Amino acid sequence: MRRLFALCAILGMLTLVTPSAYAQSQGCRGIEVHAAQMEFPNVVVQFSVCDAAGNRIAGIDRSAIRLTEDGRPVADFDMESIVADAQTPVQSVALSNGGASFMLTTTGASIGIVFDATQLLNGSGAQARNSIGEGRAAIEAFLLEEGEPPPPRTRSPGNMEHIGLFIPVDQPDQSLQPETLPAFTQDRYAVINTLRQSLPIRQKKTSLNAAIQSAIEATARDAQQRGAEAAVLVVSDGGDALTGDTFTALIAQAQQRRVRIVAFGFGTDKALQSNGFRLKQLAEATGGIYLERPNARAAGDAFLRVAEPRPAALYRVRYSTQIIDDGKPHSLELEVNAPDRLIYQIPLTYAGADSGIRLTPLRDALLRQYFVFAVPIALFLSLFLTLISGAMFRLSTKDETQR
Repeated sequence: MRRLFALCAILGMLTLVTPSAYAQSQGCRGIEVHAAQMEFPNVVVQFSVCDAAGNRIAGIDRSAIRLTEDGRPVADFDMESIVADAQTPVQSVALSNGGASFMLTTTGASIGIVFDATQLLNGSGAQARNSIGEGRAAIEAFLLEEGEPPPPRTRSPGNMEHIGLFIPVDQPDQSLQPETLPAFTQDRYAVINTLRQSLPIRQKKTSLNAAIQSAIEATARDAQQRGAEAAVLVVSDGGDALTGDTFTALIAQAQQRRVRIVAFGFGTDKALQSNGFRLKQLAEATGGIYLERPNARAAGDAFLRVAEPRPAALYRVRYSTQIIDDGKPHSLELEVNAPDRLIYQIPLTYAGADSGIRLTPLRDALLRQYFVFAVPIALFLSLFLTLISGAMFRLSTKDETQR
């Protein structure tokens, strides 16, 4: 009986091996499971966590994860994350179920550009200069690399920055944004063509403050929808009728909406001496940069400093399960607190089911694996135990004969 019990235990251990897969889910709402795999007893689940706008969240650690099998917490599990960030903006992640690789990318910043394109920027008489042309060239260098044709400048090639163009008005009925462009676009060349060919040039003093306020609000809204960082580039001589209260409110708005201001001072020497300090204060108060008449290299460096990409992460948990197919329904619950409580249910199903992590039915395992693995081993163990028993019997008989 002891020999039979040991043999059955060995056979039981040999039956519990099976591969399985879980199809990639659709959409990115809350928890998105990309793949789940079981090779008994190891279970692997790969997933993303998304905010309300569908943007993948990075920075979640093991303490925010809770796994539960059939209502019983899984205390011992490993977790790791793969992150697309500023150093590696695109990551190709192999899925555990053998499916197509998942492309993980950062999200480029939303950038509003306020270009104070008024003839007053150029000055007149001895002070005259082509400040509108210089400012336009600086914006182009901000958006494009050097080359022929110049490639887009980006810190997030998999999901490039969104660009919006705002032209301060000198009449109440004028449009703040060019009608030839969408509110925000990834098409740098469309923005450049507008600046070169259809830029509305104002003739009088513009409402710069109102334009910056509108750009801050629109850029912050676009960034929030995309899960991106936000920045506003102001190209102007800083001239506007700004009171102290209005200027303070402008800074407070940018800080509250988490928008960094980059300011390029272009205009006459007199205008920059009188008003440039306002642009400098606005930029520095929001963690941004002020540059006076920057060349192409300085303008490009400013982009790299403020166009911070938002990282994205894919997570993987691994643990050992104790569940096999006993004909009853089972489930795995994945809970993430980041910071809202999110729950994803994964069914642990029969091997023939269409979804979920599949379990090995005991009858199939016995039929398939008993004869393939267990029978030869059982025969070997039986022969070994018989030989041992025979040897022990002969030794016992020999001892009794000698007595």
